[in-house]
Amino acid sequence: MRPVFVVGDVHGHRDVLASLLRDAGLVGRDERWTGGDAALWLLGDLVDRGPDGIGAIDLVRRLERESDGSVGSLLGNHEVLLLAVHLAGAEGAGPTGATFEEVWLANGGVRSDRAALTDAHVDWVLSRRAVAREGEWLLLHADTDAYLHYGRSVDEVNARIASALASGAPTAFGQLLDVLSDRFRLSSPTAVDRLLATFGGSRIVHGHTPIASVVGRDPGEIRAPLASADGRVLNVDHCLFGGGPGFVTRLETGSAAPQVTPARTA
Repeated sequence: MRPVFVVGDVHGHRDVLASLLRDAGLVGRDERWTGGDAALWLLGDLVDRGPDGIGAIDLVRRLERESDGSVGSLLGNHEVLLLAVHLAGAEGAGPTGATFEEVWLANGGVRSDRAALTDAHVDWVLSRRAVAREGEWLLLHADTDAYLHYGRSVDEVNARIASALASGAPTAFGQLLDVLSDRFRLSSPTAVDRLLATFGGSRIVHGHTPIASVVGRDPGEIRAPLASADGRVLNVDHCLFGGGPGFVTRLETGSAAPQVTPARTA
């Protein structure tokens, strides 16, 4: 089975991402793909909060091409929110009456990301999967079982979410944001069981919820994933936007612990 690497929420830290991938041996000094047949997954939220979300998208898009599709990126709530702002910014985002643009700015929206967004970027984001499987691992952005609202298989969830995004309907964006913004649900063994029984696999990896906020530590101290649910759930959100140094995680099979490549320290 090919090696599988995952990276949590990048949030506009394009250069940090490139450095982490170099340290993991997945790109060279020229930032070109050197990972061979390895799989690399970004678990969503490439944009917002940081200095260069569109640059992060462009890096991942290029690596996707250079790797012949071995690099993938899941749909995060911040990608959906940026699309909602782009396509329906003045519309209401929910029961509060706030517009999508107001919600986006309140949650780390970066105006330069929106200004740099092109039709090609929009098309790429629209083509992102919300859920993926790699062997025994179920890959999600958010730590929630709310994905089940969209279907009973990985393919059905991805197809229905793609259709919702393509509709451009504000209500569709609002409903999807409710799902992808949900968190902390996987602390329930029942929710973990439900997801794995429905979508397959025996372990879940996700981003979205910063490890630092879960364990009550400074993001700068977070250098490894957080396992829970008897090792069946792995959180890899390194909280780059809060000052976390970041890490790349290689997923393992069976009972083996994931391998971590942390950021280099000076």
